[in-house]
Amino acid sequence: MTERTPGLSTLAVHSGNDIDHGMLTHAKSLPIYQSSVFVYDSLAQLDEIAGHPDNYMYTRFGNPNPAALEQLIGDLEGGEAALFSATGMAAISAALLGNLSAGDHLVASRELYGTTQTLIEDDLARFGIRATLVDIRDLAAVQAAIQPTTRLIYTETASNPLVRLSDIPALAGLARAHGLKLLVDNSFLSPVLYRPLAEGADLVLHSTTKYISGHSDAMGGILVGDPEWVARARRYQITSGGSASPFESWLTFRGAKTLALRMRAHSANALALAETIERHPKVARVYYPGLASHPDHALARRMFRHGCSGMLSFTLDGGLAEADRLIRGLRRAVFAPSLAGVATSVSHPAKTSHRAQSAQALAALDIHDGTVRVSVGIEDVEDIVEDFQQALDQL
Repeated sequence: MTERTPGLSTLAVHSGNDIDHGMLTHAKSLPIYQSSVFVYDSLAQLDEIAGHPDNYMYTRFGNPNPAALEQLIGDLEGGEAALFSATGMAAISAALLGNLSAGDHLVASRELYGTTQTLIEDDLARFGIRATLVDIRDLAAVQAAIQPTTRLIYTETASNPLVRLSDIPALAGLARAHGLKLLVDNSFLSPVLYRPLAEGADLVLHSTTKYISGHSDAMGGILVGDPEWVARARRYQITSGGSASPFESWLTFRGAKTLALRMRAHSANALALAETIERHPKVARVYYPGLASHPDHALARRMFRHGCSGMLSFTLDGGLAEADRLIRGLRRAVFAPSLAGVATSVSHPAKTSHRAQSAQALAALDIHDGTVRVSVGIEDVEDIVEDFQQALDQL
């Protein structure tokens, strides 16, 4: 009988567990290798094993805990190589600064995470790396922005906070036709719901602080895909000091084991909440690709498996005052400027993630004073819906 390919839950549970197969403990749960340095018996042994990927010298260069996580997420995303970093921004910096040089150009979505946009427009520009930001959904605009020096197209599977989607297969075809790499930040979806590499992307990024870790207790970022690009990013990370700690790696590894279960719960709960609040008279508009009213609903149905994630936003008719009353009126959901934990949280984009944007820029992005972003958790769905219903009823 032909052996079936393991499913994502099976991969998540088992991948990376044998990273310490040469040890004597045979621990069922991967230990934490909380050591900054590893010892050798002799100079000859150092010459024999230094630099070998299965051996370790100094944790900035490598450690079994980040190595196990790289194997795990690489398997989930279906990538040949992976690099775990101390934060999501460290992974993005390694991916870009480790591979692009003065004179290079990239095309990027104009709806990228604010700090990513700052890195591209300000910091990369200081090194002579130019960028053109475009409406990534307009393929003609993407094509028009490509120059002879362009090396990369960079987008997010789903944007923050309005969850607008990028057509990854179409962008991959465009990148391929021009000999470019396509880099996709997949943090909002996770490989459980979407795998960009399988749709033609060359590289995929995650802020593992979000869904992959999933418990709001560990920082990290990971780059998966093209082995040469990842290898150059690793060299940059080792030099620049963006390597992750063993403990953060272990926490993220442990969190990722339940990723498939959590993503299905996040997605089912978010759809139920979106359907409820869309009917409320105080809500002007709900942004969730699982709703037929979302402009990218048809694309979501074509691209995503098992749901559209736990991220949604909505805009209140009453502006900033009503947004503030809603936040204060929630009994269980907390106000926190991050996302993707097991507990439901809300954020106010204009005051947090997009605070540096001008009023004109926010309006162009359809982000308003009454816009609230929700990271829907894995609580019982009836409790989530009831919490928002009672808070909205008080406005």
